[in-house]
Order: sequence, then C-alpha cells, then structure tokens
Amino acid sequence: MEVRRDILWRVYISFLGMALLCVVILGKAFYIQQVEGSELRALGDSRQQRIVELDAERGTIFSEDGQMLSTSMPQFDIYMDFQADGLRDKNGKVFKENIDSFSLAMAKFFGDKSASQYKTELKQGYDSKKRYYPLKKKLSFEEYKAFRQFPLVRLGRNKSGVIVEESSKRLAPFGLLANRTVGLSREFIASNGKTKKQNVGLEMSYDSLLTGVSGQRLVRYASGIAIPVDGFQIEPENGKDIHTTLDVNIQDITQNALLKQMELHEALYGTCIVMETKTGKIKAIANLGRRPDGSYWEDDNYALRVTEPGSTIKLVTLLATLEKGTSKLSDPVEVGTAGRMQVGPVW
Repeated sequence: MEVRRDILWRVYISFLGMALLCVVILGKAFYIQQVEGSELRALGDSRQQRIVELDAERGTIFSEDGQMLSTSMPQFDIYMDFQADGLRDKNGKVFKENIDSFSLAMAKFFGDKSASQYKTELKQGYDSKKRYYPLKKKLSFEEYKAFRQFPLVRLGRNKSGVIVEESSKRLAPFGLLANRTVGLSREFIASNGKTKKQNVGLEMSYDSLLTGVSGQRLVRYASGIAIPVDGFQIEPENGKDIHTTLDVNIQDITQNALLKQMELHEALYGTCIVMETKTGKIKAIANLGRRPDGSYWEDDNYALRVTEPGSTIKLVTLLATLEKGTSKLSDPVEVGTAGRMQVGPVW
C-alpha cells in the first residue's frame, strides 16, 4: 500500500506542476499580447526596412517661343504618424494643445468636414496609434503651401508626425492644341498587376530624356505600410526639357482651319502640316478624327500614317515627264480605267 500511495503522490505532484506551468505560459502569452504587444509589433516593424525607388520629375515639353505644351504638376498625399515621438512626449502634450486649432484650420480651408468631425477622427487615429493615417490626398502645390502653415504642421515632421509623399500629374496646358503630336505619358496597371507606362507622340520619342534618373529612399514597414526613414534618401535626377519647333499661334490657326473644313465636309479624319520652307522647321501639326457623336478630336497622328500620295504625286510625275522631253503640256494622257469615287457627304 505504501508503494502505491507513494506512486500516486508523485503523480499528483507532477500533474500539479504541469498545470502550474500551463497557467504560467498562458499568463505570459496574455501579458505579451495585451501589454507588450503594440511595443513589440512596432519594434518588429522598425526592423523591416527596404530601399524603394523615387521617381524623377519628368521634363517639360516647350514650344519654340518657350510656352509649355506638356508639363508635370506636383501633387501631395498627406499622412500622419500618431506614434511620432513629438506627439507622444509628455503624455501627448503637443497633440492636445494643437488638435483644436489644427481641426479648425482643416475645416476652414478644405470645407469638406466640420472642425468637430476632424477632431473626432484625429483623436481616434491618435488613440489607436496609427502609423500611417491618411489625412489628405492629391493636394495641389498651392494647397500644400497653405497646409504647411497650419497649427501643428508648422512644428515640423518630428513633432507633428506629418508625412508628405509627393507625386506628379502630367498636364497639357493648351488642351487639344497639338495634343497627339506632343502626346501623353501615363501609367496603368496591367493584367499581371504590374505598373506599366504608356507613352505616345513626343512623350514616347524622347521618353529616355524626359524621364530622368530615379532616386532611392529607405522605408520601414509598419502594418504593411511603407514609412520613410529620415536622413536615408538619394534625390532623383530630374528629366531633361524638350524644346520643339512648334509655334502655338500657327498651331492654333492650323487647328481651327482644319476643324472648319472637317466639319464642312463631314470628313472621317484629316491632317495638316505647316513647314517653314527656309529652315525645314515644322511649325504646326494638326490631326483630327471624327468620333461616334460627330465631334472631332486628336485621336491619332494621321500625319505619320502610311497612305497613298494622292494628288501630290501628280506634280512629281509631270515634272519628271517634262524633264525627259517625251511629252508636252498640251499632250492628252490617259490616266487609268473609268471609275467613280464619292468625295464628301452625300446630300
């Protein structure tokens, strides 16, 4: 009996020890998750760093007299890092002192929300310790300049937690004028999920010069979002500018004259090229194609399409014949078989 009792006693002690060990493990797991969790996650995020490319500012395409035909306008995305040291120091003193005035400035300037709505959303972001809270997207340069003077923001990156990401949007100040000749530059998401570039016109021909050299930035990932690391950045080298021989005034006259004739004859498409014969400079290229609704747009560069020469070749043929001396201007010439072609609309 004593042996059996001794064995049972040891089993009970072992079971109790295992139970206590499980309780300790569960308690430690709970403590790590609930008490140290946010700090450890932030530490893990800070160690996930990567080099990302910074796009260079694309060069501008100018007319001969220096007017911008295609240029890049900066736009700014604003985020807030609510775990920035400046916002967390002294129990969030800076944040609490500036949130009212900052919310009021945001409401007055943007007018999309009330000051109380901005304050509520900012407090929620602060309480949840968000590291990459989206505040405003696609601000123009003028809007960004005004934003930099807002309370809290003017304290600087470290104290305000404000993160600014700059990108650019390609614009054609003259709209339709020489639109297809100047071309466009835009990015799109391909079917494989990768970002690709689509260029046409001068934007395509001189893409390597206009693009410039990309820079580099060190970022750390917090909750899957890349946050720039201050002091670790190589600035990009901006693209070169292109100066064309196009004259905006001549281009405008050419475009309007072509449009007038296109509408008059209800043509499918048309093109007009103006060249300065003394220098060979192309001063204007207009291309118009008819859309389904009957309006016209620069939808293709018809000037560069391969097409039959039409009446322009007749003069060359005549000059060659006269130079050879086998024919005179008064000689009749048969020019093919009889036929019929419809030119212009049927009334």
